[in-house]
Amino acid sequence: MFHGDRPLKAMFRNREQTLRDQKMHGDGPRELFAEGRAPALVAFHGFGGTAAELLPTLRAVAADGFAVDAACLPGHGTRVENLQDQTYDTWLAGAHARAMAAAEKHGRVVLLGFSMGSLLAMELASERPTWLVGLVAMGNAVTVQPHTSWPLGVWDWSRQPMPDAYFSKPFAADLVDKTLMDTVVTYDRHPLRAALEVTRGAARVRPLVARIDCPTLVLHGRRDHVCSWKNAGWVASHVGTRDVTVRIFERSAHVLACDGEREQVAAEVVRFMKRF
Repeated sequence: MFHGDRPLKAMFRNREQTLRDQKMHGDGPRELFAEGRAPALVAFHGFGGTAAELLPTLRAVAADGFAVDAACLPGHGTRVENLQDQTYDTWLAGAHARAMAAAEKHGRVVLLGFSMGSLLAMELASERPTWLVGLVAMGNAVTVQPHTSWPLGVWDWSRQPMPDAYFSKPFAADLVDKTLMDTVVTYDRHPLRAALEVTRGAARVRPLVARIDCPTLVLHGRRDHVCSWKNAGWVASHVGTRDVTVRIFERSAHVLACDGEREQVAAEVVRFMKRF
């Protein structure tokens, strides 16, 4: 979640500064909806992001004729202060509502979660809903890298209230191939109270992974600086199904759907969709 090499103090912003000088990284669609056949793909983006983080994959799935639902989660795609006091439960409720609407319309659903969105997708999958036929965990966030998890973990352990503070995000996405950087629409800073909710969500989801019994596709970039590629192996070894496929993309970082191997990432998801 945290990027850049500027002095640490210079990267923090308070609410007044944030209301005055925030901007959105990237330009382009923040959501994607496509009519099509079942199963519908319901996709959940990452923390502070939008469906733009997944657009090449979502467009490939839609082009193959499948229905796609990729909405912004609560607090996302608007102004960053709207994200500050969201909780893991509000994101989960938003994800559940999108999945249920797609299930009612299409009958069968594949859930795709990226980064923070993978936690939501895995928790929903652990409930074993009858409409769920498959799960895609992309750049999953069962753990985040120590430069993020340690300071947040120490703060949580201290039981001190997190201030209304924001940590600057110098660029839109963790990418090796920067070609699509300007199309990835995200906030330009992380609200720290909400960031703490992500780490709490990860701790909550890890024990639930064993309950996932649907076919599962796990995709991760080897050069991920946000969530270690080793998360892919952890999920694969802990899910409660033997029908699990893992693919590590050697030349991709965290936002692998937009990185240099994006066509291969999209092809893996389309191939998975065609199973159902």
